[in-house]
Order: sequence, then structure tokens, then C-alpha cells
Amino acid sequence: MREAALPVAPARGPRLAGGALVAAGVALAAALAVLVVYPSLMLVAGSLLADGRLTLAHYWRTFQDRAAVATLGNSLVVSTAATVLGTALGTVLAWLVTRTDLPGRRHWDTLLLLPYMIPPFIGAIAWVYLLGPAGYLNQLWMAATGSPDPLVVIYGPAGIVFALTLYGYPIVYATMRGVLQQMNPALEEAARIAGATPARLLRDVTVPLMLPGVLAGALLLFMSSLANFGIPAVIGFPARYFVLPTRIYRTILNFDLPNNLQIAAALSMWLVAIGVVLLFLQRRLLRLSRFTVVTGQATAPSRVELGRWATPVAAVLGAFVLVGAVLPVGAMLLTATIRAYGLPPALENLTLQHFETVVLGIPKLPRAVANSLALASGAATIIVVLALGIAYLIARLRVRGGHVLDVLVTIPYAVPGTVVALAMILAWIRPIPILGVHLYNTIWIILLAYVARFLIFGVRTLMAGLSQVHDSLEEAARISGAGGARAFREITLPIIRPSIAAGWFLVFVPAVTELTLSILLFSVGNETLGVVVYGLHEEGKFALAAAAAFLATTMLVGIHLIARGLTQRELVT
Repeated sequence: MREAALPVAPARGPRLAGGALVAAGVALAAALAVLVVYPSLMLVAGSLLADGRLTLAHYWRTFQDRAAVATLGNSLVVSTAATVLGTALGTVLAWLVTRTDLPGRRHWDTLLLLPYMIPPFIGAIAWVYLLGPAGYLNQLWMAATGSPDPLVVIYGPAGIVFALTLYGYPIVYATMRGVLQQMNPALEEAARIAGATPARLLRDVTVPLMLPGVLAGALLLFMSSLANFGIPAVIGFPARYFVLPTRIYRTILNFDLPNNLQIAAALSMWLVAIGVVLLFLQRRLLRLSRFTVVTGQATAPSRVELGRWATPVAAVLGAFVLVGAVLPVGAMLLTATIRAYGLPPALENLTLQHFETVVLGIPKLPRAVANSLALASGAATIIVVLALGIAYLIARLRVRGGHVLDVLVTIPYAVPGTVVALAMILAWIRPIPILGVHLYNTIWIILLAYVARFLIFGVRTLMAGLSQVHDSLEEAARISGAGGARAFREITLPIIRPSIAAGWFLVFVPAVTELTLSILLFSVGNETLGVVVYGLHEEGKFALAAAAAFLATTMLVGIHLIARGLTQRELVT
């Protein structure tokens, strides 16, 4: 009889935690209302309004527009291709770094993330420097072979897929790295002891455990590719190959088109519909294959010995880093050190004057750097806190309406950043009622847009991490007398720290050099780094833009190295 009374005391934990959960739920709902619901309603209202009345005319017009339908097809083609290639590449690279005895794994980890530190539109420009009609590699090819024609011209759909894959695979890599580090090696060891062959071990144990992370990373990559504006604009415009985001951008700027903003909003709703379908498919797949890792202690992951393949694999990775990171960064540096763009890279044409001008001669650049660092770190921190609560409600507590939260988180990332910025302007152009606070033309509206835009990164990453932790761990802590909050703090939180760090990093890096939101929301004194670099490029100051972009990339690499030192226990085994 005394034993039967033991479970009564732990039951107090969940009851005490119930009030806290309600408060947390209310706080999350309020945050999502400010970040997503109200701006989204303004976006939907815009797509349904014409001359002050409700109508579906904008939707009907877009469906009748063959060019608009063609751009949707182009978006799906390049995004699907980039997702398949980027997911495969990111997963394989994450497995090599975390689960093999690859020499110099810590160094490879930094090098393989370098493309993610280069802003996509800057990376696209760098590849134009390399593989444009007069690019450095094409010039080298024509000089070496005597051919009047360039070897490869990057303009067009193949170039867009190449750039989207190159600058998108780190999303999958960072997500899968956290998942692979959390996998309990005892499961694979048990399969080996039971006589499983390597192929069966991979099929029956490793792949099912990796599935939540793979799906989360693939969804993020597809959304990123579908909504990307910079790469298709730089590489697609010269070949007159348009995708939906660039089509929407052109529609917004077409001031001669009646109701141009409303038509752009209607076009953006296509992307929202695609995002909702993807969420539904992902949830169905996860229900059919839900696997978790039951582990209560930190264990080093088992490593596959590469043996005689170690050197060839390292050589292939070295070539990949050379093509994916060193060449474009080198193109930026070369362009930044040439006296005038278009001159041959001879010794007499090299100078450091452009770097001096960027550092000392552009007063708004230091201010833009400070603004970008503050916005990126603030957005990343807020997102991690919000994402932790949202992911816990959806993945662990499985609250009713969790799919609604998932959709709300996805909407700001499913639509082009230009449309998100317009929704923010429409939502906050007037003072906040009662408070009378102005957000428009301040740095705070940029912060709100960043949090809304990148919230999906944190939610997807933390949901993948939580799916690897079995419910029984917290239940065991509660049976031992711990409350719900203490069980989460001392059991779940330490296990998912790699996912938390990965989520923070996934937000911080693109936010530092974000362009699409900032270009519409910045005001004098609130410029961001991406706005300044893009402005230099648009003004035709290519060497100055390249110098600023190179310094920005160097800064991001340095920040990443510092972050690695601070989170080495979580991110490096």
C-alpha cells in the first residue's frame, strides 16, 4: 500500500506546471499575433482588395497570366532540383564530419559552413565574376585554349540551381550535424552485435533515426530556395529567366500597373499554399516513421573508420571547399584589389585603396555593421526562446492546434521577403493603438521582420532535436520527484543544446547580411550591412562593393570561430 502512494507526489509537478504552460501558451500566441497573424491578415486583405472592395479579380488575373504561371513552374523546377542536391550533399557531409574518423574534422566543419557565411546575392555576384561571359575562369580558359567562346556561362536555370545548392546545403548540414551528434551509438552497436550488415544497419537504424532531421532540413532548404530573390535576380535576369520572387519584385516596382501591390500579394499566396502542402506531407511522413533516441547521458558517437579511403575523401572535400568557398571569395578579393573593374589582374593594376575607402571613407558603413550585429544577435536570441516554446508544444506536448502554429511559423518564410516587408509596413505604418508607439521608420520594425522571417529556422531545428529525445526521460524525472520545469531544464535542455546552438547560428548568419527585408524597411541611421553593400553595387561601385563584401565575409568567419570556442562542448565531439 505504501508503494501505491508513491506516484501521488510527482503528480504535483504537472499540476504546478499547468499554470506555467498556460502562461507560456498565451505569451507565444501574443508573439505570433504581432509577428505573423496581423501582418498576414494585412497581406491577405491586400490580395482581396481592389479599389476599396473585396474581389478575387487579382487571383483570376494571375491565373490567366501565362508568364506568371511560367514563373511558378520555373520556381518549382529550380527549387526542387536545389533541394534534392542540397539535401543529399548536406547529409553526406554532416555524416562524414560527425560519424567518421575523417582527419581534421574540426577544420572541415568550419570550411564546409563557409558558403553559408557568404550572402547569397554576394555569392551570386562572385560567381558572375568567375563564370560570367568575361569572368576570370572563362578568361583563363579562352587564353589557354585560344577559343573565342567562354567555357561556361552561369546565366540561366542551371546556374541558379548551382548557386542555390551551393549556398543552401549548409542549412541541411547544420541541421543534420546536430541530429547525428545526438544519436545514441549504443543502438548501432547493438545492431552490429546482432549481426547486422553495414547496409542493413544503415537502412534499419541510421536512416530512420536521421529521417526527422533530413525532412526538417529539406523543408527549410526548399522554402529558402523557393523564396530566394538575390540569386535568381543576379543570375536569371541576364538570361531573362524569371522565378516567382523576381516576378513579384518586378510587379511591386511596376507603379504603372493598377493595384500592383495587391497583385503581388496574390502572387505571393501561391507560395503560402505550397508551404501549407509541404507541412502536411512532412507531418504525414513523420507520423508514419516516428523514431526517438532514448539516452540519459552524453555519449560519444560511434565513428566509421575510413581506412584507405581517408585520404581520397579528404582530397574530394578539399576540392569541394576550393570550388565552393575559396574561388568565390578569391573572386571578391581580386575584384576589390583591382584599380578599375575590367582591368586584367596584373601586378601594376592591384591596390588596397578600395579597402581604405570602405573602412574610412564611408561613414554609414560602421553604423551599418553595428546595426546588423545588434539586429542579428537580437533576432537569433528571441527566435531561440520562441522556437523552444513552440517546438515543445508541438513536438512534446502535442497540443491541439499544433499544426496551426506550424503554419503560422511557415508563412513569413514561405512568401518572398519583399512581401513580408510590405506586410510589415502595412501593419505598422500607423502608431500602435493605445501605446501610441511608432515602429515604422525605426530599427524595431526591421527586428520584427527578422524574427518573423527566420523563426522557422529555430522551430524546425528544435523540433528535429526534440524528436530525438524520448518522453520517458522527463517522465522518469517526474517519478523521481522533479517538477515539469526542472525535468525540462535538467534532462531535455542539455540533450538538445546542439540543436539550440545550430538554430541560433542558422538565424544569426543570414540576418547579419540580410537584404530583401532591410532594403524596404531601413531608414536614415538604421542602414544594415546588406543595404550598404547592395547600394554600392547598384551605384556601379563594383570594387567598393566587393571590398565591403569581402570584409563582411571575413567578419562572419571570425564570429563563427568565436562561437565555436564558446559552444565547443555542444558542437564538437
